Amino acid sequence: MNLASEFGDEKFRETISNMLNQNRRMQTSAPEVCITRGSQMALFLTAHSLLEKGDIVLVENPGYSPAWRTFQHAGATLVPVDVDEEGINVDRIEAYLKTNAVKAVYLTPHHQYPTTVTLSLARRLQLIGLSNQYGFTIIEDDYDNEFHFDQRPVMPLSAFEGIRHYVYIGTLSKLIAPAIRIGYIVSTPDFIVRIGKLRKIVDLQGDAIMEQSILDLMLSGEIRRHQKRMHSHYLAKRDFFSSLLENYLKGKVTYKKPDGGLAFWLKPVRDINFFRIKEKVNTELVSFYTPDRFSYDQSVQGLRIGYASLSEANLEKGIRILGKYL
Repeated sequence: MNLASEFGDEKFRETISNMLNQNRRMQTSAPEVCITRGSQMALFLTAHSLLEKGDIVLVENPGYSPAWRTFQHAGATLVPVDVDEEGINVDRIEAYLKTNAVKAVYLTPHHQYPTTVTLSLARRLQLIGLSNQYGFTIIEDDYDNEFHFDQRPVMPLSAFEGIRHYVYIGTLSKLIAPAIRIGYIVSTPDFIVRIGKLRKIVDLQGDAIMEQSILDLMLSGEIRRHQKRMHSHYLAKRDFFSSLLENYLKGKVTYKKPDGGLAFWLKPVRDINFFRIKEKVNTELVSFYTPDRFSYDQSVQGLRIGYASLSEANLEKGIRILGKYL
């Protein structure tokens, strides 16, 4: 019996590579791609292939806590870096690098989690320059690249010419369905070999049937057609959600309509005890994640609300109830 490749189906890797080159201006080839069962597995494989005990990883704050736990499981020491309207504060990173050895910087630069901001071009170039100078790896989690509503989507950091130390993580799960666990890692061929060795230990045969099924959909053009349908659907839903915020939360929160992604970041105009608010809205069958879910230490004053999975009626009900208690 022939076992599947530890890197994933070769044709599927070539197709993913071609997609990234065409849609995201990257310059990849199949040996630079490894298929995973979703982005969380990609994070796990990256962390345990790259990090050793005591390595320092800089992370966004607020940010994506499941990634933090993955890096800590690999033995890393995390250092939070604040996020503002231009993304992660690269000046803070530069100041920290002058006195500390950093192994990696993990970030979600396209639609930052949870604030939805996009890392500015100036900061992207600054961060790549620092990576090349100091040798740390940029771990770029591009978890929802497909959902960008502006005419000119922002290209990944990993697409910039001259970047040397990078790991790019993507997923098809959000485009197709959450239950479809298909992710991928893109990096140098040497690092992908290390990823493959570890993947062979934790996932010996992969999911060849799922990979072949998604490959057939991609080659037939069905994935592209589906993406266009979803783009129109979520653009309209984003605008509907924005109208709800104007109707029910005006004067209670501030926000910027996001250029992409499937969530809004709301900042209350005054300090709010989100735990008490959650207790109150729960009595009316509404729930949300409290800010400690994405805060590194002290809870930030902000609320991330996704609009993709709920019906318009349920979205309106939830925002109306939230507005009443805010």
